[in-house]
Amino acid sequence: MRAGLLPFVAAALLAACGPRGDGASAQDMGALLSGAEPDGAAIAQTGTEIRATVSRDNPARMLVIGDSLAQGFGMLLQQRAPARGLAIEVTNRGRPSTGLARGDYYDWPARLGDMIGRMDPDIVVAHFGANDMQTVITSEGRTGYGTAGWEDAYRAQMRRVLALAAEHDIIMYWFGPGPDGNAALNAHLGRINPWFKDESARAGATYFPITPFTTPPDGRFARRVEVNGRTMAMRTADGSHFTGAGYQLVADRLLDAVIARFPALAPADRQAPGGGLVLAGMLQ
Repeated sequence: MRAGLLPFVAAALLAACGPRGDGASAQDMGALLSGAEPDGAAIAQTGTEIRATVSRDNPARMLVIGDSLAQGFGMLLQQRAPARGLAIEVTNRGRPSTGLARGDYYDWPARLGDMIGRMDPDIVVAHFGANDMQTVITSEGRTGYGTAGWEDAYRAQMRRVLALAAEHDIIMYWFGPGPDGNAALNAHLGRINPWFKDESARAGATYFPITPFTTPPDGRFARRVEVNGRTMAMRTADGSHFTGAGYQLVADRLLDAVIARFPALAPADRQAPGGGLVLAGMLQ
């Protein structure tokens, strides 16, 4: 992406934005490692293999879902995949002001089911959390934020998304949100991030945390961050969204991970004999 377009992308995304200890028992850990619920019921697993028919003329279909941050990552994934010559076609369905909590406003599991039926994606990429510091409202009822049942209600929404990916043998990448400039929202994201990691692992999805490469070494929020020896503006003035350059960094890191796992998606000149991947110059 040309540097001159980055401020424009960031401004467009901001204009679209809306409001917004983890100790496991031995039984819980055993269930996680075995891919089963504590009562022994098997957990449906998301896809693991890219379809054999993928090619430059028949690219892998990547669907991006979630909130306005997902929308930003999706915009740059749409640009970066073809710019890097990858056999990936990206559809961006990130939607501002949405999340997993308010199913009465936008029911993501239901909408995802519709999207899968229409688009038949090979890969789904999700980012949620920034708009979810509120009551969980679904067709089953309401669970107030901060109540004893909120975690279970919120995890149930995650599981509905992951179950859809599993049902259709879709490869799933779930972003772990980065820290936020607002103290309350930052604490909320810190609380739910381990749940994203946990539920992804249980369903065989890939948890993809943003924090390790978008923050200083201490993992705390910062608007400007040193990347590869150069200080860059990572986050916008609202303390939540990324700059155009920040969105591009996240998009490229995700694509790096995808092509390292599925070398056939890389350009032919990046593929080593035997199907491996020549990574030199690609991971930044």
